[in-house]
Amino acid sequence: MAWQGDRGTRHQRGYGHRWVKLRDTILQRDGHLCIPCLHNGRPTPAKQVDHITPKSQGGTDEHDNLQSICVDCHKAKTASEAAVIRDALRAEGKPSIGDDGWVTLPTKWGYSIPHGLRPSAIPVTIICGPPASGKTTYAHEHAAPTDKIIDLDEITQRIGGKMWETDRAIIRRALSYRDVMIRSLADAHTGAAWFIVTGKTAQERKTWLQALGEKARLVVMDTPKAVCIERILAEPRRADAARSQILAVDKWQ
Repeated sequence: MAWQGDRGTRHQRGYGHRWVKLRDTILQRDGHLCIPCLHNGRPTPAKQVDHITPKSQGGTDEHDNLQSICVDCHKAKTASEAAVIRDALRAEGKPSIGDDGWVTLPTKWGYSIPHGLRPSAIPVTIICGPPASGKTTYAHEHAAPTDKIIDLDEITQRIGGKMWETDRAIIRRALSYRDVMIRSLADAHTGAAWFIVTGKTAQERKTWLQALGEKARLVVMDTPKAVCIERILAEPRRADAARSQILAVDKWQ
């Protein structure tokens, strides 16, 4: 799915040269016809490619999760997916009726943990550490191709921001998107998930483990703080966020 507003370049959203080649492959596979339209018995030319399971719900770029689609169907599907996200966010923090008929109040975990988060139904590894400690690299080195990786920096690029974004409005949207991905783990059936979060204190890390349930495990990066700061200063793309990231390294416990 796609967010509206300032979405950035295709490359920033993960749709660079690799995506162009992948899109052409899928269009050729589907005969340049819109798959949703074909299901409704009306052949329609397609120029776009869509994720059947949105990336916000753990969808991947695997061929079986991609379909050719026309502009009208793509817009309608994007609007429907956006509505699902809005409904999920509205439901956050609302009481529910349990199986025993009693009213259940959602848990207020604190930190940046979504209100009322349910335990993950699949194994999830929580990767914590200060900025530039190697959390994202660790996730991609250990995750299987079909696993879900929940990384705020990658999500920020997906919605049109930049790596290590500083715009608060974009970060808020990315956090909402991330929360939907985290919530979806409670209804997942296959694979595993890798969740990247700073988790600057031992108590915060412990709380994330409690919130995500028995199938969660914790990995804490032990990269020395001096190495993290050196990496931050050596990466030009971190320039705008360097000061705040170095402060975060200093405060990490």
